[in-house]
Amino acid sequence: MDQGMKTKECHPDWYYPVRGMRALILGTFPPHIKKRNYEFYYPNSQNRFWRVMAEIANTKLSQNKGPQAVEERKRLMTQLKVGVQNIGKIIKRDGVSSADNDIEIIESQDILGIINENDSLQAILLTGYSGKTNTYGEFVKYLTKNQVQHSQPEKVRAGYKFTAQFKRPITCIIGNSTSMAARRVSCERLLEQFRSAIIRY
Repeated sequence: MDQGMKTKECHPDWYYPVRGMRALILGTFPPHIKKRNYEFYYPNSQNRFWRVMAEIANTKLSQNKGPQAVEERKRLMTQLKVGVQNIGKIIKRDGVSSADNDIEIIESQDILGIINENDSLQAILLTGYSGKTNTYGEFVKYLTKNQVQHSQPEKVRAGYKFTAQFKRPITCIIGNSTSMAARRVSCERLLEQFRSAIIRY
């Protein structure tokens, strides 16, 4: 598909329910199928997401392609009691670009359903807050559309927190993208943000 031509995409059915989920990590949408190493969240091997998760779990990833990579990442989620989902369910993409600036979310996932099904959930980490389409901005739109009361962070920047009032208050943490496009953000900084959502709550 030529760059500049917008195509509609539906999110694959990747959601994996984690028993006792303590934290939910949200992104925007997967990269184009041509840029995936496996069929699961954060499927581009250059993305730092799973390396950060493995570091927190004190383990190392051994699989980077195919179904074995998917199963390894599901085990990691289960160990950490972390759920993963993207906000976009249906999007329009400019060419095959993976950049959030080149996608437009047409329909959102059922994030409320995930939250309501997991009484143990205490924190939501939003991976990205800059650019035309970003996780923080789309999540706030989702909350507003679904009439979920939420506070405003002091500033929209990495590390800042706000509260969303679902059936109970849940802490929402603004983080950086794990994409290599945000390589200026160190792995140490990403680890700090992820730990704040996974370990402290």
